[in-house]
Amino acid sequence: MSAWKDCIADIAGLLSRAETHTHGMAPVDVEQAFALWVGWTLAARNAERTVFFAGNGASASMACHFSADLAKNARVRTQVFTDPSLMTAVGNDVCYEAVFAEPLSWFGRAGDLLVTVSSSGNSPNVVKALEVARVKEIRTVALSAMGPDNASRRLADLSVYVPASAYGLAETCHAAILHHWMDLMEIQPR
Repeated sequence: MSAWKDCIADIAGLLSRAETHTHGMAPVDVEQAFALWVGWTLAARNAERTVFFAGNGASASMACHFSADLAKNARVRTQVFTDPSLMTAVGNDVCYEAVFAEPLSWFGRAGDLLVTVSSSGNSPNVVKALEVARVKEIRTVALSAMGPDNASRRLADLSVYVPASAYGLAETCHAAILHHWMDLMEIQPR
């Protein structure tokens, strides 16, 4: 077990090595990536579109947290697909892989934004949502970690990849990235 100072250094090191890419894996500077993400979010807000969130486990908790914060603090219309009745109905009647993609196909419109959080970047239900978003012309931002060659990273319009190999580190870094985006959104004029 490492010391607290080592843990902090690990997190700082991972965040400083985060990689940002646009679709097709074209590298983009991290500051430009955040500016692009904020711009897409503002465009969605100004056009009265929706920012959707998807994630599993701890990433689902982050999806809920940031959906609420974005709505409350930046006055952006948001939706997260974590309602137990919806998830279990779609999981039972369609398949678990469709728990995000199916409602996104019902409610998503061109000009919306989908933000996914997946430590592996390969969660089948997150990947399926990214595929549906592409068909519906919904912009996508994917946060991932664990392995650089993950499906979320390849599919997203904007990918933020953290080279963490442990779930706790990946989740901590993803929370920091989402908080930075939220801080940038909170200072935008309404």
